[in-house]
This record gives sequence, C-alpha cells and structure tokens, in this order.
Amino acid sequence: MTYEMRTYFLLLLLWLNPSLKTTAATDTLPVNSSPKTELPAQPTDSAVVAPFGTPIFKIYVGIGPISAAARARLNEQQIIALSKNPFYSSDSVRVFKSELAHAVMYGESIITSIFDDDASAERSTREKVTRFRESRIIYAIRQHRKEINMGEIIKNTSISVVILVILIILITLINKVFGKLSLKMADWQGTIMKFLHLKEFEFINRDRQLVILRIFLKTIWWMILVLLIISTLLSIFYLLPWTKDISITLVGFVVSPLKNILVSFWEYVPNLITIIVIMIVARLIIRFFKFIRTELEKETLKIPGFYPEWALPTFNIFRVLIIIFTIVAVWPYLPGSGSQVFQGVSVFFGLVFSLTSASALSNFMAGLTITYTRAFKLGDRVKIGEVTGDIIEKSMLVTKIRTIKNEEITVPNNKIMNSEVINYSTCAPDMGLIMHTSVTIGYDAPWRQVHQLLIDAALRTEQILKKPKPFVFQTALNDFYICYELNAYTRSPNEMAVIFSNLHQNIQDSFNKAGVEIMSPHYRAVRDGNTIAIPEENRAEGYHPPSFRVEKE
Repeated sequence: MTYEMRTYFLLLLLWLNPSLKTTAATDTLPVNSSPKTELPAQPTDSAVVAPFGTPIFKIYVGIGPISAAARARLNEQQIIALSKNPFYSSDSVRVFKSELAHAVMYGESIITSIFDDDASAERSTREKVTRFRESRIIYAIRQHRKEINMGEIIKNTSISVVILVILIILITLINKVFGKLSLKMADWQGTIMKFLHLKEFEFINRDRQLVILRIFLKTIWWMILVLLIISTLLSIFYLLPWTKDISITLVGFVVSPLKNILVSFWEYVPNLITIIVIMIVARLIIRFFKFIRTELEKETLKIPGFYPEWALPTFNIFRVLIIIFTIVAVWPYLPGSGSQVFQGVSVFFGLVFSLTSASALSNFMAGLTITYTRAFKLGDRVKIGEVTGDIIEKSMLVTKIRTIKNEEITVPNNKIMNSEVINYSTCAPDMGLIMHTSVTIGYDAPWRQVHQLLIDAALRTEQILKKPKPFVFQTALNDFYICYELNAYTRSPNEMAVIFSNLHQNIQDSFNKAGVEIMSPHYRAVRDGNTIAIPEENRAEGYHPPSFRVEKE
C-alpha cells in the first residue's frame, strides 16, 4: 500500500471513530511529505449539512467510496454530538492542516475534512473553505445551544402565545369585515359586472352576479384565513426548538418551489423578450397586409391582373403563413421545447393532423383553385352538377348554395372541382344572360308569324330586355311540326324561374290570340269531330267543332 493510500484510509478511520488520537493523523501527515497525488473524486450531487435543520454549508463531491451525501451525514453527526458535549467550548475548535487535506477538529475528533476536490468544487482554496466551515460550525452550535436554553424557551413560548392572541384578533376582525361586505353585496348587484354585456345579450344576469360575488368573497376569506393559520403555526414551530426542524421543512416545501419558479422565470426572461419581439413583428406585418387587403378591396390600390375578390383569400393565406413562421421562430424559445415529452407530444399531434386532414387539405386546395379561377362569387346564380341556386357562402373547404325552393345545399370544394360549373351571373351585368325556350308549331302556321308572336311575348315579359332585341331560331323541321327557339336577354339571372314562368304565359296568350296552335312537344288530333286546341275565349265567333264526314265512293 502506497503512502498516499495509507493516509487516505487513516483519515476515513478518524472520521468514523472520533476516539482515535490526533497524533496518528499528525504522524501520518507530515508537513514535508512527498508530492501529493490527485485523490479520486466520486461525482455526485451536492449535499447540504444541516445538523439542526438550518443549512450551514454544502459538500459538493464524494471522496473515494464515500458519496457527498454520506460525508454530509457524517459531518452532521459530529456537529450534533459536539453540541451535546456539556464541556464544549468554541475555543477548542481548531484547524488541522497537512499536505493532503485540511480538517476542522474539536479536541481529538475530526468534524469535517477539506480536500483539494472540495476546494475545486467551490472554486476556492482549502484554507478559505476550512475557515468558512469552522465559522459556520461554531455559529450553528452557539445558536442551537442558545435555542435550547431554558430562558430562551420561556421567551419563545411567550412570543408564541402573543402570536396566537394576535391571530385570534385578526380572525375576529376579518370575520367582521367580510360579514359587513356580505351584507352590502345586495347593493352591488348589477353594478359590479356591467361590462359583461354584448349589445342586448347579458352573459351573467343580476341574480347570478350576486351568487358569483358571494363565492368570490368566500374564497378570498378562506385564502386569508388559511394563510394566517399556516403562517402562525410555522412561526410557533420555528420558535420552539423541538419543532424547529418541522417548520424549516414545511417552509422548504413552499419556498423551494417558489424559488425554483422565480429563478426559472428570471432565467427565462431573455427568451420571453425574444418571443414578445417576434410576435410584435409578426403582428405588424399582418397589420400591413391587412391594410393592403383593404385598399385592394376598395380598389384604391390596383395591381394589374389582380381582382378585388382575391384580396381577402390572399390575405388569409399570407396571415396563415406568417403565423406558421412565427410559431417556428418561437418554438425553440418555449419552456421545455427541448424535452423528450414536449417533442413526443408535438410528433403525436403532427401525426394525428396528417392522418385526419387529407380530405380537408384536398377541399382547401380546391377552394384556392376556385377562388383564383373566379368560377363564381357570392350571390351568383350557378348550376353545379344537378344543383341550381344562388351562392350564399364560399369558404376554403365548402360552398353553400340556396336553391329556388329555399333548400340550403353544402357542396365540398373538391366535388366542385370534379363537376362542371355553369355561372348564369358572370356576363349578365354587361352583356346580358340569354334565356331560351322552345315551342313546336305545325307546318300550317307561317314561320314569320310564329317568329313575331314569340318576340312579342318576350317583349311583354318583365325583366326581359328590349335591347338587345329577342330573336328566334328554327332548330328543327320534324315530322309533324317545326321547332322554334326563342332567345331573350335579361340582367336578372337570380329571377330565372319567375321570368321563364311569365314568358311561357305570354307565349300561350300570344299564340292563342293569333289562333295558332302550339304543338309542343307532340300533339296529334283528328280534326273531324274534335274541338280546336285553343281556349274558348280565343276562338273565332261562331266557331263550331266540325262533324265527322263520311264519304261514299
């Protein structure tokens, strides 16, 4: 066994057995010993030396097989045993020095030892660390012996009684104050929570306001009462020596978390400032784009090829992108963003979003395409697939249509992308929408007369434009009749159903007055013995149905 190892184990024995003579250590640790070697240090968490409940110093490293916590417990045992020594004198506490270690001793017993690793951990020298521990040990023993002194106990007990009396007085005063406040609450009804209104809607009515106020007051009363009682008990426990440790432990339960929170918050302040700056910049950028959007909608700002109805969806896209970039920029500065739990939760939500948003993303992209292709806008009369009606709502996911029967139909945007869209309103304001209907008339009616009858019927119809003038096409020469197509202009595509109904009525009236039969879609009749297919009031005077004729050859 080397010289250093023998010295090391002798120091451990002196710690574990205070009865060993100091001369052994003195003989083992000569001043002019051989050059020292580094003692092995066991990296552990620091341990507090608190023999009487109050920490006096810390041990940061272990030595050899003895951990920092074990060294702290040994120090506490030595200090407690020393405080119980009836012949204790602070003058007998001394410092022992050697090339390998320093020690604080009382008589022949080592209280604590200081190695180079201890000094390095505290970023100091062995001399300074030794003197600091010596002063703290002497002060702790003196304070403890003072506390367990009978006179000190009587004084602290008297103070505890005074604290209890003060507590009782405070509780009585608090009860009176809160009792008066409770009686006056009826007068506060309807005056405290006036701000909880939105136009005619009242979030909390007058009766509920009184209930909420009473619950709030009761909660405040309980919080003050519990705080006073806990503070009083902790103060009394601290004054009495046999409960001082309990008081210190209970205060530690409250103070330590608060201290950690405050320290964490203080350390987080730079990151918080960074987050605030990023969010302010992002908000300013969004406000700038909002201003641009408003100007584009008002058409005070014009961009070639950019239509006013694109302003809102484009602004929404930019806003979403800015928010996403803001989240990405802020993410590293969030508390706990680097923890495995935080990352796991983020991955989980990302996976859930990706699995559930496929259809929504498809509708969103279809909504963008519909917006920028200007297929339709709000209020347009359209036909999408088999659905005909007016556009009442257009979002990035769905489009809502109200039919002429007041049926509201919601169509997903991706379905619109896969269907043909007929927009009756796009050209109506400028060029007019051409409405067309067909009638079939027999060959016996002159076509020029039919043309004129159809045009006259159109001109008598409301919402049909006089200019451009209606016109007629002859679309087919069928076996029994000719197909005539009437075309007329209107600027009211949203009233197509009413216009068609009025137009058909006028066509019937025109043809009936002119004595021209409408053969739509097929009309077959044997004239002999059959009445003409014209209303009675439109027949010629003296009209009689022809009789059957039988001819003999």
